[in-house]
Amino acid sequence: MSSSSTAPLAPESALLRVAPPPEESPVRRAELRLKELLAEIDSLDTELDSLSLDLERFARAYEDTLSASFDEVSRSERLLRRLRNLQDAASALTRLLEQPALPPSTPPEQSSRTAPAPASERRTSAARDDSSKRASFDDEDEDADAFEDEDPPEDDEPSEEDVLAEREDEAVVLKRLHRRLARLLHPDLAQSDEERTRLDSLMARVNVAYEAGDRTTLELIAARVGAGDTAADSLTDEERLAHLERRIRILSTAAHSLRQQRESLRSTATARLHEEAKRREAEGRDYLAETRAEMEEEVHGLAQDARARLRQLERAARTLTSLRNKRMSTLAENVKGRKLRAFDPVQESPLVRQGVLRLERQRATPAARELARRLEDAVTQEPWQVALTLMAFFAEAAGRPPPGLDTSEAWAERYELLRELDMPDAPSFDQALTRLPRHLELGMRVMKKEIRFGLQLREAELLAAVPLALQRADVAERGRSVLAVIGPQEQCKRCGEEVLLQHLLRTRGLDELNGMLCPLCSHVQKSYWLYSRSEGQEALLPHALRLGTIVEQGLRLAGTTIGFQLLPEEREALTVAQLRQRFVDLYLQPYGVELDPSHVRLVQGGKELDGETRVGRGAITLKLAPEAGTSEKEVLELLRSRIERRFRPDSSK
Repeated sequence: MSSSSTAPLAPESALLRVAPPPEESPVRRAELRLKELLAEIDSLDTELDSLSLDLERFARAYEDTLSASFDEVSRSERLLRRLRNLQDAASALTRLLEQPALPPSTPPEQSSRTAPAPASERRTSAARDDSSKRASFDDEDEDADAFEDEDPPEDDEPSEEDVLAEREDEAVVLKRLHRRLARLLHPDLAQSDEERTRLDSLMARVNVAYEAGDRTTLELIAARVGAGDTAADSLTDEERLAHLERRIRILSTAAHSLRQQRESLRSTATARLHEEAKRREAEGRDYLAETRAEMEEEVHGLAQDARARLRQLERAARTLTSLRNKRMSTLAENVKGRKLRAFDPVQESPLVRQGVLRLERQRATPAARELARRLEDAVTQEPWQVALTLMAFFAEAAGRPPPGLDTSEAWAERYELLRELDMPDAPSFDQALTRLPRHLELGMRVMKKEIRFGLQLREAELLAAVPLALQRADVAERGRSVLAVIGPQEQCKRCGEEVLLQHLLRTRGLDELNGMLCPLCSHVQKSYWLYSRSEGQEALLPHALRLGTIVEQGLRLAGTTIGFQLLPEEREALTVAQLRQRFVDLYLQPYGVELDPSHVRLVQGGKELDGETRVGRGAITLKLAPEAGTSEKEVLELLRSRIERRFRPDSSK
């Protein structure tokens, strides 16, 4: 065996050992770092653009889908705050009225004349799973050190102009530098052949650097040439390294800023909602649709809360009425004839405004005339606002509100009926309360001895606007609709339908007999005399006559006019025989006047009318046939005496 065959083998580890790579120069490391920063900035720019676009699209979809729901929730919460404040003020006024009444000569301190400030507002909406639902799509403020970069910028932070210039597109910068150097190093600028040779050499280096994308070399040459040093044939490593380090510092600042922008975007409410939407989408769910359903449920809950508070405030108004009347009665007993004005906490409270008892005496102020013009404009665009204003007007003009306007539940029912009949695009009653025009409010008013709570005109002087607006035909038509739905609801005894009864005076002149009629068949459900001041539906009769929901047919007897009020459809079909029968039914029979109905004649224009003839326009006179054995004047006096006896039953003794 040869000696070579017996030589020991080298260890395997020695065979695998690789010589270490040559150490990179500082310039090379700086160039690689610069390249990494440029790539990172490009990536961050792309990521930011994509993220911003995604969030912008989501924000638009979010706004389009949920903005109306957010507005509805916000309005509902504002209404609840108003109702809570009213409850706080009513409670404070109740406590004040419950205190012992002081003699009129020693009025309370001025500080007790006003109700305490309302309690602090509380949110009533349930805590949401996502507290940022109501957040806007603006970026949230973050601490400056919330997102620390692994390579924070140095103390000598470059200016914003440097950062923006450094972030410019490399190709654009290179082209600009090349053009600039080409102008500075053009051979035509040479003063000698030697200078021309030097410029040619420099321009060749510029072209090589441009083709290689060597921005550092181009910027350093440009700096020297700009300083007048056109003889620089070479660039030292120290110069290149210093320039590269400056660019790295600038680009590090830019990258740090972009990373902060990215994290700020990711931490916004919009980004969080977007992530939640993507998560639900992955589960096959629709985040926006589910959120809208949740908010609709919340609005419903807020509306139920508001309804409950409305009922509580109605009870509070009744309690205040009772306490006030009791207090004023006690003070009146203590006065004992002395002409001293008793202190009335209700009159002094900002919670309660003074109601208007005699609207016909109120002159229209400039504010009322302005409101009348607004109502005329709104009747076609926002008829529900006009309807609510008319309902508030009639509720106050009636003194004691009619059945359809005496509680918040009745208001809701009758408003929804109006909406169903001829306001299909109007908001619901609960929604309308959150969108009240500025001339309407939920509040309290005092009417003589009674305190009422409900929807009312903000200022008593504005009530004069409604009669002005009712002079316009389309507002008057809306007024007729409102008057038609404020009566009591009953089942008609003749036609069997559930109806809202209409009030009228079956007759007036000699006697005054009230009646409640079915609007469908004109059946009289109820007849009654009223021995007190007209309130409620009865007090609104003048408005019903002016608006034409009730019409009146006159009949003259011995120079005295007797009125018979009818529904418009009933009046159009009224015959002479029917009018004569009304006189018999309402006067002759009730008061025992022995007069054969066949002896009663109706005359118009000197001509006796046939019984089947429809009653036309113009004066109708009642005449008695000669065989009646009495005169019209004697019948009139007999009726007067017997009507008077009804008020004084002992007058016959």
